[in-house]
Amino acid sequence: MDWTPAAILPNISAHQAVDGDVVALAPRNAPRVQAFCDAHPVFRDFISRFTDAFNVTLDPVILIVRNDVISKFGQVESLASFRDLVTISVIPYVRAAAAVNGNRHRICYSNFFGLYPWMVGTDNVHIVKSTPAVQALHVVEQFHGQSSPELSPLVLADLDEPLFHALLLRWKRHYLGKRQRWKGRALFRSLNMANQASQIPAGIDTTVYDLGRMIALWVSAFEILTHPRKGNAGLGSVYTCLGSVSHIDRRIRQRRYSAYMGQKKKPWPRRTLPCWLYGILYRARCDFLHGNPVRPKSLNPAGLKVGLFWLAPLVYRLALGAFLGISRKRRIPKGNDLPKLAEYIASDLRFERHQRTIERAAEGAEMTGQ
Repeated sequence: MDWTPAAILPNISAHQAVDGDVVALAPRNAPRVQAFCDAHPVFRDFISRFTDAFNVTLDPVILIVRNDVISKFGQVESLASFRDLVTISVIPYVRAAAAVNGNRHRICYSNFFGLYPWMVGTDNVHIVKSTPAVQALHVVEQFHGQSSPELSPLVLADLDEPLFHALLLRWKRHYLGKRQRWKGRALFRSLNMANQASQIPAGIDTTVYDLGRMIALWVSAFEILTHPRKGNAGLGSVYTCLGSVSHIDRRIRQRRYSAYMGQKKKPWPRRTLPCWLYGILYRARCDFLHGNPVRPKSLNPAGLKVGLFWLAPLVYRLALGAFLGISRKRRIPKGNDLPKLAEYIASDLRFERHQRTIERAAEGAEMTGQ
């Protein structure tokens, strides 16, 4: 089956493809990419011309699409949504691992998954650029591609596999199926917002207001995800979702935290730890967006060891797990089917490893909300 490149991601490299069956993020040396290069030498020349700001050669990742389904991806939304689901299958898990282990030299921001504006055109001769700001055409012989200067290109190595496979199943159903349903639209609209919320808030001029804006985008991603379609999303809809998370640690699902409920008279109802954390995010979002007094401490409120900017994607990952029904498989395969038993064990271990990392990071919050 033949594949066609659709975009370049110069800020990351990879040792193996992140495969979505009909679409994939593949390394430059992948057989599917090399087959296209053999047929179109201009593309091979194009992807060999990427360097960082110091002229160090890069091996960019290529977004490729299977030829027999290209016609179904007439709009960029479907491919952007695939990029979004990969991004959110990386960022929350990496930030959780960094919070637990202290290593932040990993892919912690969605800017790493930015699509390069230049690409070889459909004539496989010229290179073209089409953005909301400019449309242009040029020749590959004069092209010098670079990674984003605010990043140091990294290898794509950390993937939240249970989340990725659950999101990929919904992506295929939504974009390749015959009908798009509300939950699918809500999910991928939410992932789009989460992708924006995961970006570096600004450059060398980052202020507390930039960080607060990203908190607001995260809250929007929660509300879009849990919108009931009829009626409004808000604290209630998000708390309902977070209250149904399939936890490993029993302490997290215990309802012993007084979660924020706006101006309603205290005492507020007791809820789970993720609900309490979200309530803090929500209050900070309201302060930043409504022009209330804010200061650096607004992003690191008393009672938390992890700042809200770092904490938000971890709580969002828990909400996604509840929305998608990600949980440990309960039924052990019967009989002597060893392949099914092996897959059951592997799946259980994957869920355990990723879920426990997220939960340990969430528990980094001090329990002063009790």
